[in-house]
Amino acid sequence: MKILYYFLSLCIFGSMSADLLAQNITGHWEGIVSTGKKQPQFSYVADLMMDGQAISGRACSSLPKNDLKACFELSGIWEGERALLQEIKQLSPDTPEWCLKYMTLELKSEAEGLVLTGTWKADHCQPGSIRLLLTSGLEFTEQEIPFAIEGKWTGHLSQSDRDYGFFYQVDMKKGGNGTTFIVSEDNGGSATHLLKWRYDSINSQLDLLEPKVIEKTDDKWLWCLKHGLLDIRKETDKFIMEGAWSGPLEEKDAPCAPGRIYLEKPILTKVETNKIDKDVYPYEQQYGRKVNIGRTLSVKNDKVKLFVWDNGTVDGDYVTLFLNGKRILHNFKVSKHKKMIPVTLKKEENILILHAEDLGDIPPNTVAVSVKDGKKLTTLVMNSNLKESGGVLIKRFKLLE
Repeated sequence: MKILYYFLSLCIFGSMSADLLAQNITGHWEGIVSTGKKQPQFSYVADLMMDGQAISGRACSSLPKNDLKACFELSGIWEGERALLQEIKQLSPDTPEWCLKYMTLELKSEAEGLVLTGTWKADHCQPGSIRLLLTSGLEFTEQEIPFAIEGKWTGHLSQSDRDYGFFYQVDMKKGGNGTTFIVSEDNGGSATHLLKWRYDSINSQLDLLEPKVIEKTDDKWLWCLKHGLLDIRKETDKFIMEGAWSGPLEEKDAPCAPGRIYLEKPILTKVETNKIDKDVYPYEQQYGRKVNIGRTLSVKNDKVKLFVWDNGTVDGDYVTLFLNGKRILHNFKVSKHKKMIPVTLKKEENILILHAEDLGDIPPNTVAVSVKDGKKLTTLVMNSNLKESGGVLIKRFKLLE
């Protein structure tokens, strides 16, 4: 277990100018939020973590006299000499909904220490001011997030009578319900199925069943209703779920040719999750699309080669690739020819995002991507549409100390 320490000694805050610490506001901040002279003042507590220009964290606002309290997830950037912070999600309580504030805060050095002060605004809420004092440093523990069978698993599906495959994603909800999403690499488009599942934790197996098709892009295409018993195992940076499937063709009694299912779910730490949240936040805000980190892989070199191509039916897909927020491929029409892109990984955890410029003739946009680090070649299929972009977490291999 790796522990990251951010220790800021309070005894030197008064003597240290804001300019010296302007590049790192990591710490525990306490203060008040107001909305006007006649309105009550709320106490505000925030734990901020800064990495480069990006800021992430958690905050809670409360009015003790009325026993009111709400907590939020924070994200933002450091711009010049100020912090632009936004409460992007209310963590608790579920109801009622509080104002999600957008804050513009300047860092100042005052007699009592370092202060973040400025104004805030929110939709349908009266704006106000905020003042926070840095009271202590933070200690972050990089702990693996406990395994949960629920959530999205991403991978591929094969069928014995086909020479092409399918992008396959399973979204398991609590209570044994959920949906599956499948994209054909040939004709057929895509479909969403209803999912029923049962998890055997003793034998690490998942019983997966698709009772019916909910939605599909080609009304004339008949999909298989799959049933499989999938084994689950843990590897270095991912959980893997795979096994055989069989089942009938929808609307008919005829059995489908059987096949296999392979799915992955990344193993992440809390620190990695925070980094992902803040790294994809600018992209999500700019393009209005959610990023789905469905796969993870480790590489042994900083310098890698990315290969992009269409491994199914060439249908005129145009894609853009982002690596750590930087555009490395723009509005590229994918084909059977593999486009090679050399890149240098400058971080321990790197986010590759597939942005669909359009959906081609056969939606959604599905593209094969290979990553070669000089030692091995890993190939995966990424899927994106105009509402959600596929993402991959690429980790640089680290030797244990």
